Amino acid sequence: MSNTPFGKAFIEEQQQLLLVKKEQLEQDLSSRGTKKGSDAADYRTTYQEYGDDEESNAAEYAQTEINLGVVEKLEDELRGVNAALLRIQDGTYGLDPKTGKAIREERLKANPAARSDIVPS
Repeated sequence: MSNTPFGKAFIEEQQQLLLVKKEQLEQDLSSRGTKKGSDAADYRTTYQEYGDDEESNAAEYAQTEINLGVVEKLEDELRGVNAALLRIQDGTYGLDPKTGKAIREERLKANPAARSDIVPS
């Protein structure tokens, strides 16, 4: 049963946007890490190999530190996209899970994975 306040066409459009975003995030994650296990959004950062000299080791360490932060951010985004796709499946897409109120369509168009609304000023 669907509780979403939006029409079928809008939901299908949002689902397509989310699926494209999911594919993009998975590609980005694959370029910076490898999957750890069964969790779709759990990746191990890949260590960059530049060489054996001191300068290369420093560059490897710096790049790995950057990748750690990027992978963490991408994982969070992927979890949000996956959660939004599940909300579409269970008919609660577009509803704030804490308040049960509808999220504005403009907000969802700007961020299809949004879990809550932003109150306009």
